[in-house]
Amino acid sequence: MPSGSEAQAKVQRLRDQMAEMQASTVDQNAQLKAEAASREAEEAAAREAEQNKKYNELQQQLRNMMNMFQQSQNPPS
Repeated sequence: MPSGSEAQAKVQRLRDQMAEMQASTVDQNAQLKAEAASREAEEAAAREAEQNKKYNELQQQLRNMMNMFQQSQNPPS
């Protein structure tokens, strides 16, 4: 049977291991949160780029339609 000091040393080692595991878990959680935030930012940037592309395409279509309308209003000379 272990002596009191041996038991105390074992308890302390277990406490140290628990503290290390908790610190590791906190670090892992922080890393996962950072990765998730990065992914969300990338996805938001991709959505914004797609929306800008669609907006620019619609603007070009509108310009083309306005040009065609103006040409139809000017009779050939």
